[in-house]
Amino acid sequence: MGRWDGGRSVPHAHMNGEQAMTNKSSVSEYHRIISPLVGLALCMALMPSIKGADHTTTAAPQGTNIAELFTGEQLGVSESERAGRVQIIIAKWSSDDEVKRLSEPLRNADGESLLAMLHDQHPRIGVVLMPGVQAHGIRSRTPTPRNILFARDIKTSSGRQIIVIADEHLGLGEPPLEARKSTPEFNVLDIRFGPDGKGVGKVLRAGDIAFSAKSGLIEAKDFSAQPARLIDVRAEKQ
Repeated sequence: MGRWDGGRSVPHAHMNGEQAMTNKSSVSEYHRIISPLVGLALCMALMPSIKGADHTTTAAPQGTNIAELFTGEQLGVSESERAGRVQIIIAKWSSDDEVKRLSEPLRNADGESLLAMLHDQHPRIGVVLMPGVQAHGIRSRTPTPRNILFARDIKTSSGRQIIVIADEHLGLGEPPLEARKSTPEFNVLDIRFGPDGKGVGKVLRAGDIAFSAKSGLIEAKDFSAQPARLIDVRAEKQ
């Protein structure tokens, strides 16, 4: 406590130093915490208007904040244990015009050019929320967000296929602290659904993709050869 002087409290000199240190610490803590909360802010902003979303491959109509929400279980690197729940929030599907604009790098399966063109004209259209890290403080426990720049829904003979392009490494199935690191990288999430509505997702790098003449998009060059990183993926009912 400060000393009392004529009806007002006067702090001791050492308290000014302590207060400055506290303020500095608070600012530092704010900067450490705010980054992962950006993804959560998007999620919270979108969730109230989830009803009324459509499932088409065109952009969602005005007034619809979420086109679709998917949830799934992340598999650990051993591929034998579940490692937490993942949410994939699509604010809107990439339009036919967007696919046409990207047709050349899509045909060439050119990840670098795709990212350059997406960064040039296209805003974030969704987010992947990966599990946080337990037992490492409040900041680490918050979900890890990764931006989605492109998302397309394809109808297949067995169900659906979802193609998502991200501009950061999607560390699904990796050790939590490693997956937490933000690493700029072209990544594709290829999710394939069966007749039962359950899907399996696989993360692809630039060298793992190929052009599909049937869909006019990129996809896994050899889906069966890639390890599963998401299982039991489902579209949440709106």
